[in-house]
Amino acid sequence: MIKARTVSRRIRRQWTVFGILLTVSVILMGASGTSVAHDLQSAANFALSPVERWLNDVTDTATSYWSAITQIDRLRSENDQLALENQTLRDQLLRMPAISKLTDDWTRITDAKSAVPYDSTIARVIVRDISEVRTRTIVLDRGSNDGIKEGQIVVDDGFALIGRIKSVQATVSTVLILTDTGAVVVGREAQSGATGLIRGQVDGLLQMTNVDVTAKLQKGQAIVTAGETLPNTLDRSPYPPGLLIGEIVNVQSDPNAIVQGATIQSASHPGSATWVLVLAGYSGSFQPGSQAPVQSPTASSAASPTARH
Repeated sequence: MIKARTVSRRIRRQWTVFGILLTVSVILMGASGTSVAHDLQSAANFALSPVERWLNDVTDTATSYWSAITQIDRLRSENDQLALENQTLRDQLLRMPAISKLTDDWTRITDAKSAVPYDSTIARVIVRDISEVRTRTIVLDRGSNDGIKEGQIVVDDGFALIGRIKSVQATVSTVLILTDTGAVVVGREAQSGATGLIRGQVDGLLQMTNVDVTAKLQKGQAIVTAGETLPNTLDRSPYPPGLLIGEIVNVQSDPNAIVQGATIQSASHPGSATWVLVLAGYSGSFQPGSQAPVQSPTASSAASPTARH
């Protein structure tokens, strides 16, 4: 019985609340069209408009800030990528002259190999020692495994004489440079045919001595290998005739002497050569125990240079 009364009171309260809400709704609906309601709505809109604008500004600012952060991050990534590409391009530009020179050098040396009348081997210079205090040499990346032998002649891509193979190992060989003080070759002036003995000098030039005084040596004349044996020896010259040695830069003559001399600038540049040719097909050598050329005191005095350039 008590439970039934409780349920009844709850129902009555619900209906009462519903009725009140319905009545208020009807009243508000009826009052919404009045001027008072319009004034209240306008006042409320006016009062809330600053808050609305502030909220809109805050939202726009936050959106712009986030967009800026995203754009900055994207720009940073793009800049890093561009910097990497620019560095790659700079590296390629820096390498281009070296690559171009290497390609040009290879083209010239292969052309020379096809033109030389002897069997030859292309070798690359891997070590240079062209100081004034030690034996002037270069080391090649070819050795006995490639058919290189001691005494063979080495020239550049213009057939200018560089020197001779001094020593050979299995995979490398050492070349004695023509300008070394221990190097000696019989040279010939290309036009007159006058011959003389050529030795390397400390200053990197070549000295030609014992040239017949009647020969008209002049500055700028070309000197080539004579292909002749050294004086006082019976050996066959290891140098084939006609290889360019260099050009005369100074002539030393004495009217009272029977011989004259000349200073020669070497035509080869072993300090910058990348590839060289080893003339493996020319047979000739200085035999062990060969006697070095002997000069008389008169000849030595007459051939001594009066100037160095």
